[in-house]
Amino acid sequence: MNRRFLALLLVLALLLPALAAPALAQEKIVLKYWAHQNEGWNKSHNDIVARFNASQDRIEVKTEFFPYDDFQAKTQTSLIAKEGGADIYEIWGGWAADFAPTGALAEVSPELAKQIEEDYMAPTYGTFTWEGKYYGVPLEFNIESGGLLVSKTLFEQYGEAYPTTWDDMIRIAQAHSESDGALMNMKGFDFVTWDNVMYTWISMILSSGGSYLREDGTLNLTSPEAVKAMEDLVSYVKTTPITNVDPLVGGGDNEGHYNLAEGRGLMVARGPWVLSELSEIYGLQLGTDIDYIPMPWYGDKVAFAAETGWGLAVSSASPNQEAAWEFIAFMTQEENIIPHLIACGMLPARKSLLDNEAYLAAMPHVKPLIDILPEGQYLGYFNTDVFKENINNTFIELTTTDTYATVADALAALEKKLNADLFGK
Repeated sequence: MNRRFLALLLVLALLLPALAAPALAQEKIVLKYWAHQNEGWNKSHNDIVARFNASQDRIEVKTEFFPYDDFQAKTQTSLIAKEGGADIYEIWGGWAADFAPTGALAEVSPELAKQIEEDYMAPTYGTFTWEGKYYGVPLEFNIESGGLLVSKTLFEQYGEAYPTTWDDMIRIAQAHSESDGALMNMKGFDFVTWDNVMYTWISMILSSGGSYLREDGTLNLTSPEAVKAMEDLVSYVKTTPITNVDPLVGGGDNEGHYNLAEGRGLMVARGPWVLSELSEIYGLQLGTDIDYIPMPWYGDKVAFAAETGWGLAVSSASPNQEAAWEFIAFMTQEENIIPHLIACGMLPARKSLLDNEAYLAAMPHVKPLIDILPEGQYLGYFNTDVFKENINNTFIELTTTDTYATVADALAALEKKLNADLFGK
């Protein structure tokens, strides 16, 4: 081999890395991340994504946000079809029960699965499981029991102290509710939302010593505790009105926390996530305009159920699953998830974060909920939207029609339908 040829080879060897660099730069992995629209939440999502993208040069995450109803439909269509969707989904836990068994979701990475087993509370990952494997990583402990949003302004105006017992709460609500025929100018205690009719009823059953589940996992909605609790809820609308069913028949714009913000509500059973909404939309200040206090229990003990809330899942059709789990691992690290929980008004999904000083300093009002989280039971492995819809429809019938002679008759029909629809029994 002559010297000129060797020199040429040496020059080429030196030039090849420089020539290849642009090609390598073009091979960056781009991940699509879909989530639902919520101003405060989306800002937090984008902040985390920006930090992740700046932390390395191999992966880039791009977010897209959709209105909730559109997002649910797009998520279902793209995951089931396994095409045209995202790599990473912000997914409601209740949906996962429909997706995981179909193979639409990718199995969680071994490192994250180990973390779920060791640190996450059972309600937070219940429906992200299937046949002993995990198909999503929880972002929160979703709770709609134990917390009461109150108008501090109105309580001061009425000269009332905050309630500490269920009977006291109902007394205050009845004393200050105002109706004008079918319209309510002031709702004393509002529990009528898509989520809260069900959650209020279930917590009433459990705290009074009953159960809504049988040993085989099917529903028991006709126990004496279940009937008595539903009779009381119906009376709060039909007999001594302290709320009405407008939010269920007229849409979410009539929900209790919006009414409270506009001076037409006194107390609302709601999860702490509404606080960020009231701050963003109405400019209300916690401790000045509103307060978030422990909601009294109906029975003799602290008892409630919770479903799996928001989490992150990866499409099984994604060609970049390893990179997607890398981003999810980044987002759920303590230094990233704590600011996200604070921004979104969420509760920690992990036991190790319950005493996080930064979180408790920023969210002192949720300390009563933090204290009860370990006592919450998993609602159950079924489609929670179907569960809520049927309970809400029965509640509407009981409060607005004479379809059923008794509450017990209505609950017998509800139990039969739900056991057939959810469990085929």
